[in-house]
Amino acid sequence: MPIITAIKPQKRKEERFNLFLDGKFAFSLPAEALAKAGLHPDQEIPQTKVEELIRESELALVFDKVLKFLSFRPRSEFEIKEYLLKKNVGEETRKLVIVKLKQLKLIDDEAFARWWLEQRSVFRPTGARLVKYELRRKGVAEETVSSLLAETRPRAADALLAEKLIQKKLARLKNLPEKELKQKLYASLSQKGFAFEVIEEAVAKILKKR
Repeated sequence: MPIITAIKPQKRKEERFNLFLDGKFAFSLPAEALAKAGLHPDQEIPQTKVEELIRESELALVFDKVLKFLSFRPRSEFEIKEYLLKKNVGEETRKLVIVKLKQLKLIDDEAFARWWLEQRSVFRPTGARLVKYELRRKGVAEETVSSLLAETRPRAADALLAEKLIQKKLARLKNLPEKELKQKLYASLSQKGFAFEVIEEAVAKILKKR
């Protein structure tokens, strides 16, 4: 069983106390609940009791905050965990929140990745290379990202997206000498995460039609 190694009052909310289990911040309780449970340092506490206390005093409050966080846009599991850390939510409470989100099917990294890719295809066109980097930064598993990109963004689709971006830019750059035009197109598409081979192919195809 975990051991309560410390009980400390919160700095901003003196009526609440942070409980540390085996040296790690685990969850918080209001003073009344703490007194009622009779908890003290060096005391062993069953995991079932930990979960019971969290459900009674903290879970609903934290869960409501997470739902608000999710209301702005879909999130990956990693993003939710990072949010909970930034909000100074204890480890045991974080675990229960993630479990509840999964039970309600509010965490789905594959669905999140599909949404992210759609945004990067329709509203903010981005090359597959950069999309992969972004999703990995969001904590989505590499195999999930690779499989999804292979399914929805093969090289041909990436090239088509690059061509559309080039056509939009040509309206503003059409009077430039060809060498300077190519340099600007290459730089712009590279910044948007398109692979060199895709850029080369798309630029050559579009300029050939001019």
